[in-house]
Amino acid sequence: MPHYKKQLHKLYAFNALGNISIAGAAWVLLLVTDGYSLVQIGLAETIFHLVSITAEIPTGTLADTIGRKKCLIISSLCTIASAFTRALWTTYAGVLISIAFSALSYNFFTGSDNALAYDSLLEEKATDRYDGYVATQTVIYRVANGVATLAAGIAVMIGNFYSQLLSVVISSVQILVILSIKENKVIELRRNISLRARIRDTVTESRNFLSGNRKIRLLIFRNCLVGAVDILLLFFLQAKLPMAGVSDIVLGPLLFIMSMGGIIGAWASTRAKGMKFGRLFTLSMILVSSGFAASFTGIPLVMTLGGFLAAFADDMIQIRADIEINGMIPSSSRATLISVNSFCFSLVMIVLSPLAGIVFGL
Repeated sequence: MPHYKKQLHKLYAFNALGNISIAGAAWVLLLVTDGYSLVQIGLAETIFHLVSITAEIPTGTLADTIGRKKCLIISSLCTIASAFTRALWTTYAGVLISIAFSALSYNFFTGSDNALAYDSLLEEKATDRYDGYVATQTVIYRVANGVATLAAGIAVMIGNFYSQLLSVVISSVQILVILSIKENKVIELRRNISLRARIRDTVTESRNFLSGNRKIRLLIFRNCLVGAVDILLLFFLQAKLPMAGVSDIVLGPLLFIMSMGGIIGAWASTRAKGMKFGRLFTLSMILVSSGFAASFTGIPLVMTLGGFLAAFADDMIQIRADIEINGMIPSSSRATLISVNSFCFSLVMIVLSPLAGIVFGL
């Protein structure tokens, strides 16, 4: 088996484990069960993205300087810290600190995994396989997250404490998986350069690249806008569906169906290669806007269809954007520049999260 396939299979396993956690998939439901309001949940989501804005680009730069593998390990350690905080500190302050650790986990993950995958393929002149990798990772994310969401009722039954302990076990296994991965050559070749010089060079290269490339800036913004509407819709439907009369037993399957929209979207992205990105963005915005409108009908099946359409649109444009971005950026700054994409996503979410909490709370 080629080396890059071994690398990709381990990243598949890491992704699957990271998204199978029932505590992560049902975090909104667990907060609602603990008595927190949708406005408080919206604020918690805002804290997540405030931390992300602060740490996103620095963690991407660290991935390009100290290593993508190390940053993935740190990501899992942050998840463990988040789970322990949420399990042992039951006040709202504990919730917010747990959310902050969760954001750091997300920051250390974003950029590191895709950069590790793309440059592993680049080293063996197999970058034509990257679109298949991204599509597969998207399917794994949706299926794993969907299964975890399907078990949302279990999270409520066993309670927050044991749900968080399960996350600790899963993240510990993730660390074992990443320890067996090989670091990219572009990282190893720079070991003899001082850390300060590596950081300076990476920041300079990234800034110059972005300032001279309007196309990638517009691409990043459009992708973030679609993703933000989808994520917020799926989050708040966890609370809106029970308000519409959906029982705990039925809630999990309905949330699972919504997640499956992403799988169809991943398939559609491979069939939309010839479509201009601007047209793809317009189509995606129409779909997520329709899903947003459907959430206010109060009809569970219509609300579920809306969530399905939003997930479909999000993954369809996300995969296309991921492929195009990685095809443009230099290897030495890959994680940093991918993190800029996540940074912009957090900016959009900070604006939309509290508004969504108010709108969905009406």
